[in-house]
Amino acid sequence: MRKTIGERQPVGEDTLDWARQRLRETGVFETQDGLRWAAGHGLVLSVWRNGPIEDAHASQPTSRRKALRDGTMFARNTWLTRQAFDLLGSDDPFRLYALEDLILDREMVWPGCEGTLTDFGWGFLGGIKKQVKQYIDMFRHFEKRLPPDDFLLFAGAPRIGTHDGHYGMPKWPACVDAAMRRLGGEDEEFLHEWGGLMTRIGPTPAPVTADLGTTRKLLLESPWELGDENLGWFAWNPIMEPPDTTP
Repeated sequence: MRKTIGERQPVGEDTLDWARQRLRETGVFETQDGLRWAAGHGLVLSVWRNGPIEDAHASQPTSRRKALRDGTMFARNTWLTRQAFDLLGSDDPFRLYALEDLILDREMVWPGCEGTLTDFGWGFLGGIKKQVKQYIDMFRHFEKRLPPDDFLLFAGAPRIGTHDGHYGMPKWPACVDAAMRRLGGEDEEFLHEWGGLMTRIGPTPAPVTADLGTTRKLLLESPWELGDENLGWFAWNPIMEPPDTTP
């Protein structure tokens, strides 16, 4: 039988009220399935992203471990967020363990990438497994004790204070539309302010500009399908910042 991490009491109402208010401020409750998206993001952050995989991401590749570049992480994180979102819509009482199995599958080629967890995480696999199992157990503990919506609040709480313009979050469509306008040459102010940096980042990949309508659709719905090399160009690129956050 699996054990949870320590002995925990149910989350207090004050904590849930605080999480609800903060998530409301980000616009989560004004978008379709917004709370479930926030919860999916929170799960991925806690279980996967903020853990040993970050050490692998920051480390130099070796003869055994492939370079874990920004575009690869972009593809992996967005794909896992979509899987978490879908699983949170399931009535399966063991859905969190399904997410655990998915994350820890060492042989599955990551969508949009050319490698597996083994390829990208070699040398960190033990720590990754420990992190994933511990946090899945913790979230499962609270899932059994909280009403469904309160659990989503609890799972979404790690999103509070982080960028709310990530895939699936309320500002993501605005970020994508801003990028499309700039790629189409419709934002002269942006080019004036950020032209030097954009030159250093380098030219837009041809597959991105070949059909901006298709690029927009993929960014909105399934970014990983653009492929990790193309996504690497978008990572940390101000072209995806909504207008109200650029100089």
